[in-house]
Amino acid sequence: MAQTCVAAAPRPPAFPALDIGVEGLDAGEVLLGELNCTACHVAEPAVLARLKRKTAPLLGRAAARLNPSYVRAWLLDPLGTKPGTTMPDVLHRLPEDERVTAAGELAQFLWSLPSEAAAPASALAGEFQIQQGRALYHQAGCVACHAPYEPAGAIFAQTGGGPTDPDAVRYVLNKLQETAVPLPDLAAKYQPGALARFLADPLAVRPAGRMPSLKLTEAEARAIAAYLPKVTGTAPGDAAEPPFVADPAKARRGRERFAQLGCAACHELGGDLPPIPSQLKARPLAALKADASAGCLASEPGPAAPRYFLGGSQRDALRATLKNVAALAQPTSPAARVLLTMARHDCYACHSRDGLGGPSPSRSDYFTSSSESDLGDEGRIPPHLSGVGNKLRPDWLGQVLTNQGAVRPYLAVRMPQFGAANVAHLVADFGAADALPNFAKVAPPGDAAAGRELVGLQGCGCINCHTFGPHPSLGISVMDMTQIAKQLNWDWFRRYVVDPGSLRPGTRMPSFWPEGKATVTAILDGDTARQVAAIWAYLSQGIAAEPPPGLLENLQQAKPSQKTDYE
Repeated sequence: MAQTCVAAAPRPPAFPALDIGVEGLDAGEVLLGELNCTACHVAEPAVLARLKRKTAPLLGRAAARLNPSYVRAWLLDPLGTKPGTTMPDVLHRLPEDERVTAAGELAQFLWSLPSEAAAPASALAGEFQIQQGRALYHQAGCVACHAPYEPAGAIFAQTGGGPTDPDAVRYVLNKLQETAVPLPDLAAKYQPGALARFLADPLAVRPAGRMPSLKLTEAEARAIAAYLPKVTGTAPGDAAEPPFVADPAKARRGRERFAQLGCAACHELGGDLPPIPSQLKARPLAALKADASAGCLASEPGPAAPRYFLGGSQRDALRATLKNVAALAQPTSPAARVLLTMARHDCYACHSRDGLGGPSPSRSDYFTSSSESDLGDEGRIPPHLSGVGNKLRPDWLGQVLTNQGAVRPYLAVRMPQFGAANVAHLVADFGAADALPNFAKVAPPGDAAAGRELVGLQGCGCINCHTFGPHPSLGISVMDMTQIAKQLNWDWFRRYVVDPGSLRPGTRMPSFWPEGKATVTAILDGDTARQVAAIWAYLSQGIAAEPPPGLLENLQQAKPSQKTDYE
């Protein structure tokens, strides 16, 4: 098992999207939402709608998933328990002995809430399951945001990049951790089986979507949950704590503290549990003084404010935004909303847009292909999002964002699901931000029969690479042609097939119309516009289309004999 990378010293929270220099992105505005500042500092509805704050995890079912000893330790020392956390220290204002008492009473309150019984502990994870989780964690997309624990070359034999010297490997892994969303000691935090349930459906606990779903199966979630406790801490991963002893009197005092300390301002209980009004009094957001020497932004806040663990540049960004806080009530453009949403959910960790973002060189090695064919970077790196609003049909873009739509089975990394409430607006915003003048929404009439010939072996030979419904391609297998017309806008398609490199630099997709001139001249007199329209007409038939000429015949010839040596 690889050595765990442990941060040498406490550090402020990491917001990777703020470090790549996205033009027009207000770091202070992002931080106001990500730190949930308006949970305490009330703001007008227009500001709330613009900030789209990151709500805190739901705590109503904490007793079914968390260990009470971890909750007490977390409340007493958030930064020590999870370096880089955005959770403030709300107990710092209390005397030391009262801090311990308050942490215990808050835990008693949470464990007094009605909750389903914790699932029985599963059998100890075997080495095969742990190794499966090790591969999944580093391959499915977890390390796009979280730190990897081993060099890619140690996990994926086909990966040739990255350093091999032990000191260099350690340096790279530590640098990656500095810019990663931190993980706590997960064995200490979760009850047996609870981490797997969380990984299978993180939005049930964290509806803000910053921890998205990676569409893990139950077996995959259990495998990752078997691996992570081994590398994030020292506690045994399957050791159950002694039964929690309830004390109704302490639970009542914990409920009072939950309201008085402001816990209720950030944390809802969720489910059918009634909300608890926060009793913490804070100035409205519009009344905050950016240059105040006390309060949340002070390195040593006064007794009435929680202590945040922010870096100097983060405090400066917040102060700069607060100096013109009235601007946050102004409506934003679709392009600005796209920038903010991509920053909040760290979409830039996997995707580039307008030349910014995408996996950093050190993380890129963890993006692999599940295809046996060499597809280059296209087979392992998620596509760029430049102009995606004019590329994808709105209904298909909505499927990708909110309903697990996918067309690239060869990508090992998975498209996360952030929840419709958090990202569904991107369908309209991408469309408006990427709108083009003279955009052709409707294709001209095309000769579908000619299109079928063009797709076949005697035409452009698209079936050499593209699958066709249930039929594999004759060579490498990339996107299914029967789905193209329902996913792409006609205008983007006609520009892409003629000049693929202009819309996707570095693509291996060849052009059969170099400089706009057809290479297949025997069909439709070599007329480029008519040929492209014909292919679109054919592909628009979808799965009902007759397979292209040469596909079934060659697949049949390529089938291995079903006979055995005994026949």
